Amino acid sequence: MTKRKKYRKVRGGCLTCKERKVRCGLEKPECENCTRLDRPCAYADTPARPSAMQEAELMHHYTAYTCLSMSENPVLRSLWRDIVPKHAFRHPFLLQGLYACAALHKVHGDQNMAPEALARLIHAADFYQQDSLKTYIDLLSNVTEENCHALFAFSQIIAGLSFARLSSTIYEHTSGPIDFIDSFLSLFELMKGALNVAIEGIEWLREGNLRSMLGDAPSIPSRQDLAGSSTPCGRAMETLSHHIAVQIQDDEASRARVEVLQSTLRLVYSLFLEPPESKERLNNIGGFLVFADLEFIRLLKGWDHGALAILAYYGAALHRLRHIWYYGDVGAKIVKAVEDIGIQAYSTYLTWPQQQVGT
Repeated sequence: MTKRKKYRKVRGGCLTCKERKVRCGLEKPECENCTRLDRPCAYADTPARPSAMQEAELMHHYTAYTCLSMSENPVLRSLWRDIVPKHAFRHPFLLQGLYACAALHKVHGDQNMAPEALARLIHAADFYQQDSLKTYIDLLSNVTEENCHALFAFSQIIAGLSFARLSSTIYEHTSGPIDFIDSFLSLFELMKGALNVAIEGIEWLREGNLRSMLGDAPSIPSRQDLAGSSTPCGRAMETLSHHIAVQIQDDEASRARVEVLQSTLRLVYSLFLEPPESKERLNNIGGFLVFADLEFIRLLKGWDHGALAILAYYGAALHRLRHIWYYGDVGAKIVKAVEDIGIQAYSTYLTWPQQQVGT
């Protein structure tokens, strides 16, 4: 199996840390790494802000087109169209998020765009995402009644933007399956930010005009539900569950691992129970990143083969949303990346998700 990279890329890190391939702390004017090692520290020039005219064009595109693509639920579509912009006009970081979302939506919607226009949109998306993300991260430690609605809406926007970058051929910045999975895992951290906002501001959100965006925590099917399934999906996942169970050893760590893997597998199974016409299917499949057990994420980061196999099944569920522009073929890419990593003891259990995405 290919060894994992020894560092996690940080957007906006100093040039010296990038060259050394170490994680930059982003301290200004000089980062702690360079200060400690007495190395020269410099950052790339800050990109120029897009023009006011381009901002107006992006806002028009958002209100006319992008807002309608944010959800399959008519109620949520109306929130993205009518209510979220009102919050954005009071919170510049959310407004920048809408600009970035509209820019990437335009990129995804026109495959024959002139190179100059494409470059302007990519620049706008990058600028607004980076600039707004700084404010968002700072505010996560200070969720208030006044900012919780904007933070909650932005958390969903930034997740969509991250998916869009993974699905787009324009951002082919990864060099292999390890890098792709690593990039995908960063989404869990972003989505846990959404959970933090929901927890900190739950009472305000429940009373506010974005309350319809609050989804219920998913109901995890029982072991008996999975074992009794007669569907090809259920049978495949039950076989995988049995394979995981027989690995249990007589120690607490092993038992805890098996329990986390099996409960997460049943959570993923619940995503396949949503009918295509369900108004909640998009939220539930996307919400997996929010509700997945932190221990499961830790196992993924440790490249646990059982966790990776379960991730492939999630990729198959996500593939059912490939018609949503920001999801695209991310689900298929997840399955292919797990396949390419090579998890020999689980290779036979990947057949069903591979069939679903056509790999």
